[in-house]
Formats: sequence, C-alpha cells, structure tokens
Amino acid sequence: MIHRNDIIARINERLRGQLSDAALAAWAFDLFYDIEQGEEEVDAIHRDVIASALDELMFADEEPFTLGDADLHRLIARLE
Repeated sequence: MIHRNDIIARINERLRGQLSDAALAAWAFDLFYDIEQGEEEVDAIHRDVIASALDELMFADEEPFTLGDADLHRLIARLE
C-alpha cells in the first residue's frame, strides 16, 4: 500500500541531492501507472492527493513542468 509518507520520502531524497529530477519523475511515472493498473494500492482517503502529487512529479524533469525546491516543499506540505 502506498502512503503519503512514501511520496514525501522520495521528494526529500531529491531535495537532499540523493535522487535526480529524472529518477524522481521516472519513479512517479511508474508508480502512477502501477496504481492505475491495480498493481499498487492507495488508501482511498488519500487517493486524490497522492494521484495529484504523482501527476506533478512524473513530468517534473521536463522543462515546462520543472519543479524547484520551493515547489517540492509546497508539494510536501500538501501531502502532510
């Protein structure tokens, strides 16, 4: 089961420089589609906020959708 804290942990890895933008986006892309295909479960209460966060993250390595540190901190705040 995917929890909000799983997403927050990955974002924090990126903020600490342990994960590249491309790696974070690829992880979010794979997880988003695993959820859509029913291969991963998400708590129904948090499904919308997790889906929204993954949607933002999975394209975060592409120029028009790049997320800076401030954007990532705001995303963490939404997930908390």
